[in-house]
Amino acid sequence: MRQERFRRVEQKYLFPAGHTEMILAWLQHACLPDPRFPSSTVSSLYYDTPGLFHFYESRNGDFVRAKVRLRWYEGPFRDIRQKGPDAAVRCYLEVKTKEGALSEKKRTEVTIPSRVLYDDPFSSSQILDLPARVLDLDFRPSGPLLPVLIVEYRRQRYLDTDSQASIAVDADIRCTQVNGTVVPGIPPVYFDVGVLESKGMNRNSNGVLNPIASCLTKSPFSKYGISLESLMKPLGRRV
Repeated sequence: MRQERFRRVEQKYLFPAGHTEMILAWLQHACLPDPRFPSSTVSSLYYDTPGLFHFYESRNGDFVRAKVRLRWYEGPFRDIRQKGPDAAVRCYLEVKTKEGALSEKKRTEVTIPSRVLYDDPFSSSQILDLPARVLDLDFRPSGPLLPVLIVEYRRQRYLDTDSQASIAVDADIRCTQVNGTVVPGIPPVYFDVGVLESKGMNRNSNGVLNPIASCLTKSPFSKYGISLESLMKPLGRRV
């Protein structure tokens, strides 16, 4: 089984959704578009234990924490929903661990039919059986892992040529599907914030962000965590 491993310092910043175009305009001026994947729609199906162990790790701000997810990508020329229900979708089963700002991600590629991902992923045996493979990624879960929810967003990627840091801007963040047997919430949930992530090995590599610093708030924001918190609130009090 082919595996990939990424280790880097990751810093996250929140910004109001209304500032998205201004932030993108600055990055397009100051940085280069990512040469491989400049833009895409990202979908992530998150796994957790029945007691939501990984959610509470993140919520409590534990120095060492982990998340398990299945991730796939779409773009202007890869709209998998238009390819038919049996289209093979390249996905990645990922284990991401963090120690403070230092993150490590291990992943392995899997192929799943489009209909499984978009029709009823929470009852599919292909989705339910995947967590058994995290052992091959050197991860020992704290309990049985179940698919909990799906988060989607639009991502633009840039390269800061001075620091070689990778910068990603995530906008239109929404939780689109929920496993009702785990979380008694009603999707979709939309968020009025965006996330900018700087990834590299230099903690002081964010000079390119200085001109837009007034729009950014450093935060350990978790898309999975905020989705769960919002789903567990009454409809009128959601983020």
